[in-house]
Amino acid sequence: LACDCAVCLLACLLGWRWQRHKRPVDTTDCTCTTMPPSNNTQPTTDNDVVTDIKASSAASSFACAGYSTATQDVSSSSVSELTSDTTLIARAEHEYKEDRLLAAARLLRQVQDGSLLQDVHRKMLRTATDCEGFVHSITSSVDHGDDGNDDAPSEWTKQGESHGRHDSVIYYKMGGEQGNCLTARVETPIPSSLLVPLLSVLNECELYKTWLPSFEKPRLGVTKSEKLSQTGRVSQVLAVATDSPWPLATREVIIGAVAFDDIDAKGDIGVRLTGLHTGSPETDVEIPPPEGGAVRVDFDGGFLFRKCPEDHPALPTKPHDNDEHMLLVSFLMYVDSKINFLPQSLINFLVRTVIGRMWEKFLSVAEDVKAGKRPRHAEAIAAKRESLYDWVEQRVESLFEKHRSNHGGGATSGVTCTSSGAVNTKNEELTVENSKEYLSYIQC
Repeated sequence: LACDCAVCLLACLLGWRWQRHKRPVDTTDCTCTTMPPSNNTQPTTDNDVVTDIKASSAASSFACAGYSTATQDVSSSSVSELTSDTTLIARAEHEYKEDRLLAAARLLRQVQDGSLLQDVHRKMLRTATDCEGFVHSITSSVDHGDDGNDDAPSEWTKQGESHGRHDSVIYYKMGGEQGNCLTARVETPIPSSLLVPLLSVLNECELYKTWLPSFEKPRLGVTKSEKLSQTGRVSQVLAVATDSPWPLATREVIIGAVAFDDIDAKGDIGVRLTGLHTGSPETDVEIPPPEGGAVRVDFDGGFLFRKCPEDHPALPTKPHDNDEHMLLVSFLMYVDSKINFLPQSLINFLVRTVIGRMWEKFLSVAEDVKAGKRPRHAEAIAAKRESLYDWVEQRVESLFEKHRSNHGGGATSGVTCTSSGAVNTKNEELTVENSKEYLSYIQC
């Protein structure tokens, strides 16, 4: 790119050939006089890339209105809109690949020309909307009605509190036409150092049978846990089957797990869990039919990890080791077990005993993993350290760094892109790595 005026930059990036611009570009013949032509014919270096992007940062936002062109069939305003939309889509795809699903959706919602959106983008939007609804549900108050009315009575029943190694609170409510659908919510503050062990216990579904508790009376326990597909760092499709008390048939569930990292915007990182059925359109994985007379149940829920509020009722009053940062782990689940009637005694057993015991075991196994007492989990962490668990630790550190920044703990610096694609610099120069990343956006 010999001419560094805004129109020529845009033309070069889009691969267009203007009426008086032929390759090699003769900058003396440039029809655009808004910026002086460049006579630099030396090979381009990384520093040249930085300089070029600095000089044309205004043009990088693709706001080309005000520049006259020699084209006959493309107006500057339509070029601006088209390029802005394609840039938003390219950035959304990049965010999605980095598990920042909600950030990707926010970019896609800014696209003006809906015809540019493909099926994969519409699926991103549907999944993101579902995850946003889940975050709203799991962070809403349990002290009031679900409609947000502070005067409405709460539909939640507080089943109890656990005061073991980690304090927890458990809530539940019943729903459905026959009152046979159970929704449970569990919350536990944990030190941030426990997050990687906790995620390894959650992520390694093939090892569920090695630690999930089972019960003889009534007969209840996991008989199968297998991964059907791995679709992302944490995102996967898994199958779980459990024994049921006589005369009930075995229950099974196919769960689609979708991870989303929304630390930069909201300070959340979560895993959305959705029950899938044979022929489900929301997954590319082939879902097998139930086996051996098993009944496939409806399931919905997920996990959310965020900085623990200082007024949370389960937050311990005494500080943890080394005064660690505290995360709040929240778990929400909805289950329709396909049983027409659930007696209160069975509800109490499920919520107080089954869910309580499983949650305590979940935390206990994570502590064992942290202490090196679970070699199979340690092997899984080591195998995925570079691709998954190092990333988790980095993102958690970003979460607390964001919190410190928002509360006056120090200013952050760097280069950010606005929704229009413009570059903002904060307290530091535009580096070679920043410029290459941004250039890859607009080249897409």
